[in-house]
Amino acid sequence: MPNRLCLLMIAVAVLLLAPTTPAAADKPNIIVILADDLGHADVGFNGCTDFPTPHLDRLAAGGVKFTMGYANHSFCSPTRAALMTGKYQQRFGYELNVPYAPRDKVAGLPVEEVTIAKRLKDVGYTTGLIGKWHLGVSSNHHPLKRGFDRFYGMIGGGHDYLSVDSTRLDNPYYHALIDNKQYVNVEKYLTHQLTDEALEFIEDSKDQPFFLYLSYNAPHGPFQAPQSTMDELSHIEHRFRRIYGAMVVEMDRGIGRVMQKLDELGLEENTLIFFQSDNGGPEKGYKSVEETWGLTDNSPFKGGKGYLHEGGIHVPYFLYWPGKIEAGQTYPYPALSIDITRTAAAVAGADESDMEGVNLIECVTADPVKVSHEHIFFRQNNNVIWAVIDKDGNKLTKPGGDPALELYNLQDDLGESKNLIEQQPELAKALQEAYDAWNADNEATRFVTHGEYNRLLDEMHGSISKGPPSE
Repeated sequence: MPNRLCLLMIAVAVLLLAPTTPAAADKPNIIVILADDLGHADVGFNGCTDFPTPHLDRLAAGGVKFTMGYANHSFCSPTRAALMTGKYQQRFGYELNVPYAPRDKVAGLPVEEVTIAKRLKDVGYTTGLIGKWHLGVSSNHHPLKRGFDRFYGMIGGGHDYLSVDSTRLDNPYYHALIDNKQYVNVEKYLTHQLTDEALEFIEDSKDQPFFLYLSYNAPHGPFQAPQSTMDELSHIEHRFRRIYGAMVVEMDRGIGRVMQKLDELGLEENTLIFFQSDNGGPEKGYKSVEETWGLTDNSPFKGGKGYLHEGGIHVPYFLYWPGKIEAGQTYPYPALSIDITRTAAAVAGADESDMEGVNLIECVTADPVKVSHEHIFFRQNNNVIWAVIDKDGNKLTKPGGDPALELYNLQDDLGESKNLIEQQPELAKALQEAYDAWNADNEATRFVTHGEYNRLLDEMHGSISKGPPSE
């Protein structure tokens, strides 16, 4: 009897001392859907009437919409660096789109930075990236070396939606797609093809918790869409707006197919889904291509992609988790891309160390809701352009040029039309101090632009071929 009692006591002690990390069977599946260059008002749940997005609208209505939802940057690659790490990307000098440099082992997400894929893989998740990577193209930056079990898509910043052209080696948009480490062709409209691969990943991973990063390149250019979908939008007079709308419609339908697959497998209730755009939509005149870049709708905001006005960073953003989160909510405080990462790690029981985001589930389920961030921060071009926004919507920004600083109250002035810098100097000072304290821990920008990179590379090769300069 004493021996049996002793064994019972040992068993109880083991149970009490067991780690509290959720068992694999209890862990939610996690899907992060990232759109590319999607304007704030280019979805129905933010007021779009030009073209329908019923699947996104249903998810947004069934979860939590973030009315102060922000991408971490106004460009593609830096936002993705933040999303993968859960840290402000400026902490490791990531302020520009990484150049397409296959032989450059530095040009990409620093290898010492741990991705959310690696963190989730370490606690039993199957991890997949379908779509756009854009965090380095050399072999050491390949997604399979950054924590992903499965990769299908494009390693660079985008791709033609209809074809691969091996004769155009100078343009990565025509390079072959990558299926893990094999090169594959574009067999159908690319958004359809990426969705097919996402469905296959979900099917293959249905018996264990999975993390799917569904990184559509839509509706980023080149502007191409199925003619049949464009015909459905014949009421849109502007040809390029019609093409753009058709691209968004096809992405929305792809997301609908993903939801149908989850429903078929009985996984929807236990799947946490995030949706966000990586930055705002390009406004007319971006890159001096007047006609084709005037396609998006960032209203009611000023500006667009590439700028720290609200139109460049204030993006469509929601989470959906029907098994855990009450439908029909709006959250009034700031939410960043890095919060997606921290939330994913938290609900999975993964390592959250070094992350700067917050667990949004804790914020939205608290009663009353919990404030996420007292301030959020933005910085571009080695601190030439920057902004800080507090939880009440007060925004101090240095947009470049004159005036040097601008102060807005976004609660009353979403269009940033009334500069309050002269009327509220004390508020401006407090926001400046908050920004300076945050900025003190940032690194200098690691990269130059793609064009500048190639210019410097040509210059370097030219100097090597010519030998040392003559005296």
